Amino acid sequence: MRARDFFFFTLTNPGIETGGFFGESKSAILDNIPDEFKPKTLLVKAGKTKENIDQLFHSSGLSYPVIAKPEVGARGWLISKIHSREELHTYLSNHPIDMILQAYVDLPLELSIMVYQTPDQRESAVTSICEKHFLQITGDGQSSIGKLIIGQDRALLQYEKLRATFGPRWDEIPTTSETIILENIGNHCRGTMFLNRNHEIDAAIAGQMIPLLRSMPDVYYGRFDMRVGSWESLRSGQDIRILEFNGTSSDPAHIYQPGYSLWKAYKAMAFHWNVMYRISKQNKRLGHRPVTFKKIISALILYFRYKRTN
Repeated sequence: MRARDFFFFTLTNPGIETGGFFGESKSAILDNIPDEFKPKTLLVKAGKTKENIDQLFHSSGLSYPVIAKPEVGARGWLISKIHSREELHTYLSNHPIDMILQAYVDLPLELSIMVYQTPDQRESAVTSICEKHFLQITGDGQSSIGKLIIGQDRALLQYEKLRATFGPRWDEIPTTSETIILENIGNHCRGTMFLNRNHEIDAAIAGQMIPLLRSMPDVYYGRFDMRVGSWESLRSGQDIRILEFNGTSSDPAHIYQPGYSLWKAYKAMAFHWNVMYRISKQNKRLGHRPVTFKKIISALILYFRYKRTN
């Protein structure tokens, strides 16, 4: 109501299609991030033959395992860890759309960090840090993998998938205190637990993240999903690999910590929507125009049709 436009937020990031609301190109966004901060990434267009794919893969310098995900997608949709050439060809054959292949990053800490700056550069801040705790079990020296999965609420919700994945090891008994990662894709729908790490926000982390945001033309707000070696390496700018960047559709993921106050969550969301409003006002004064209602609705229809058919 204050902006007098339903889709004012599309003005937040003029450098990204719809401001990053939906339908944006992941590879185009990654192209604007400095190479030293991102894993090797390859865009494979739909319709490539197996020979073309093999040639592209080898010339890119990628090696297995890789992470495959749609060029246009969200919320962990179709993301998969691929271990071999045969597995890759099966995956691409089952999902004949533009795909991104990304070197698997085996750094121990996965974070989602919200950052913003105003176009006049008078304001900038890191506003949210979420640590992703992957779905896992810990052995007690007596229970099998299957029993440990059934006995854990989050894992039980993934029962069918985990039964297929760990079938040959279902009756294996892990040693006491042995940790087994059940799912290494950091997404809520894969059982990942989101943890509030806002107490880690300091000048050193802001000093790394704000310049990264500023390196992206006409992008002022969003969330970096990344893996880092440690909190110390993040603060020093070492061992940082940005997996993707999400624009206006992103949220401060720390609010999903189990037990987090609903009132505080709404307050955090209101704060971030106000940030987008203030950024969009400045961009409007600079001559940018929001996406029209008609274009948004048409694009949404095409996007949901795209997801249904893939």
